[in-house]
Amino acid sequence: MRNRLLAVMGERGFTLAEMVVTLGLSSLLFSAVMTMYSTVTSISFDHHIRIETFVQAQAIMQSIGGELRVLGNGVPFDQANFQIGEDTLSDPTVTEPIQLSSLSSTSITYRLNETGNVVLLTADFDPSSSLVMTVTDASGFAENDPIYISNSVVSGDDGLYGVVASVNAGANQVTLEAGYVASPDAVFEMGSTMEEVPFVTITTGADGITRDSGFGAVLLGENATISFDYLDANGASLVLPLETEDLINSLRSIRVTVTMSSKNNLKNGTPFTTTVTQAFGLRNLNYLY
Repeated sequence: MRNRLLAVMGERGFTLAEMVVTLGLSSLLFSAVMTMYSTVTSISFDHHIRIETFVQAQAIMQSIGGELRVLGNGVPFDQANFQIGEDTLSDPTVTEPIQLSSLSSTSITYRLNETGNVVLLTADFDPSSSLVMTVTDASGFAENDPIYISNSVVSGDDGLYGVVASVNAGANQVTLEAGYVASPDAVFEMGSTMEEVPFVTITTGADGITRDSGFGAVLLGENATISFDYLDANGASLVLPLETEDLINSLRSIRVTVTMSSKNNLKNGTPFTTTVTQAFGLRNLNYLY
């Protein structure tokens, strides 16, 4: 009877010892699985932060680099009577595509027609006799806009820099302020071009990298800094401060370095920091001299 009872109990389930061993093994297995899951999750979390930060830094780099390649677009400094540093002008600095007075290793200010808008003069314009121009479309201009005029498309050699005093959009007329700078005795025939070309400043602000084209600083990337290295045709760094002659004879590219820290910390409690560097050729300067 006793043997039969033991047999029946064996058929009904595990012994207490077997249960303890089974639970122990299950606990070890569960612990190992959770540790592996935690490790994989941590690696995935950190990987996402690293990739996100790197992509943001690269996006800033390419946005700024695209503008550096064509800085000076809209400035007629390739005109024979309006070239960089032209000594016949009342203010030669208006021909500089880069504002040399504020140039540094952490900040750059350059001229750029950022909208790409170009209008034509529909009547001859002699600034010495009248400050009113008639153009194909005045709706894109406003008071205080900095503008440039070039007569290159009508085989001229002149340029003009001025500031808009007022706009009559209905009559497509733009009136300049009196303090314009133009090539000596320049007259701009019908068909000459006019463009708005503001200053654009890229620098590191209190919160990160900012861009300002006259309407207030816009944050391009928080927790980030930017630096600039000005290079000659051989890739050698030019010594600051740069002079007008450096723009004409030496400066051919700018190396940009963006350093950015992640918004969120890695699993170890520290932010991830990435640095990207790229040199951009200055297309508008490469062909001048």
